[in-house]
Amino acid sequence: MTRETLARHAAFVLRCSGAASLSYLLGAAVGLQHPVWASISSIIVSQEKSQEKLNETNSATLWRLAGTIIGVAVTVAVGSLLIPFGANTAVQLTCAVALCAAIVRLFPALKVSMWTAPIVLLSGAPGIPLLDTGIYRGAEVLVGGLVGAALHWLAEIAVMRFLGHPITAAGPSPVLTRNNSHLSE
Repeated sequence: MTRETLARHAAFVLRCSGAASLSYLLGAAVGLQHPVWASISSIIVSQEKSQEKLNETNSATLWRLAGTIIGVAVTVAVGSLLIPFGANTAVQLTCAVALCAAIVRLFPALKVSMWTAPIVLLSGAPGIPLLDTGIYRGAEVLVGGLVGAALHWLAEIAVMRFLGHPITAAGPSPVLTRNNSHLSE
């Protein structure tokens, strides 16, 4: 095993476990209802194999944040429109995911929007408005995503320093240049 491989393995383990814990603690500290979603979101951002380089992490994080916001907005709008007609959760879920899926066909990197609909619709509590649930779930996922991305960035800097690679104002170097086609998978 090469020195770089060992460093990347260690960084992966530390960034995933650290992101899970830190995002949970941060979510709980700021009073989020279900900080478990922050922890899960941070692990998703931290663990993806395709994100070994920072430019990919930064791009994927922005798309995830946008997808989360779109997913919350679509779900709250669909639910708010359908609830007065007596639509049950399954109907609301079908419509929200269908609308998000149509958006994802045009912008594949927004695929997290489809996951957001079930998170919002299936984690609400009786008597809590759907808008409030959407805001809380969106905040929880965004906290986790940002913590995961931050720890990925810090872990990459640590690996680069360990390996003796230069770190520029733009971040660690060398950075893999690649298009974002992997985001549409």
